[in-house]
Amino acid sequence: MEKGEESQRENTELKILELLNDNQKAIIKINTEIASIEKRVIGETLKETTIIKEEAKTYNEIKDELIELRKDGKANKEKIESMREEFEKRIEEYRASSDKILVNTGEDKIVIYEDKEGNLVSLDSGVKITRHRDAEEVIEDLKVGETIEEEEKKYEMAFGMIYDIDQKSYTPGISYELWDWKNLGLNITGYDFKNLKGGLDLCYNIKENIVIGAGVRIFELEDYQFNIDKYYLKAGIEFSF
Repeated sequence: MEKGEESQRENTELKILELLNDNQKAIIKINTEIASIEKRVIGETLKETTIIKEEAKTYNEIKDELIELRKDGKANKEKIESMREEFEKRIEEYRASSDKILVNTGEDKIVIYEDKEGNLVSLDSGVKITRHRDAEEVIEDLKVGETIEEEEKKYEMAFGMIYDIDQKSYTPGISYELWDWKNLGLNITGYDFKNLKGGLDLCYNIKENIVIGAGVRIFELEDYQFNIDKYYLKAGIEFSF
């Protein structure tokens, strides 16, 4: 599971537990592809009851069905392909689980693991699992695990065409984004590289990384001129690194 997904799952679980802890008559019911789960807080205890449905397509149920279907592989080719996808999904889910428990009942061995939502489930169907945990401890553990993920700093650039209104000419230009808000961006732009000019412009992102805007020329290298009375139009493509 990706870090972002893990953080989102923990935040969701934390909200559910805080709700149950504050409203102890409440019961949260969750249905997954293979299980029905009930969660409630009684006193200081979080009680979770999971029932793996009899008809659930668990790992072992799919495995047994695939064995039967392969007895006539030609006739069942399409169904085998469809079930293999589901089978691989169950394998992936099981491998991703950090908690796996083997329960030996004497007659059978039942494997229990945590799904991606943190619920206890089983490789077999028709299984009932009850877990008791200290509600406050679980809430505190989830709070400790909360992280604010900072976005990696990216440098936003744009390459495009500049139309210099004063000189009535087109020239390529390159921009560096100084500030952005929603679809707007404030940029510093250099253009006309034979007689280097630079300006400040405000651009609007019209679609994905395509931008259009207008700006004011603030310097011209050849004559060492600084002014704010000459303008240009811009259209370009943004990129980041």
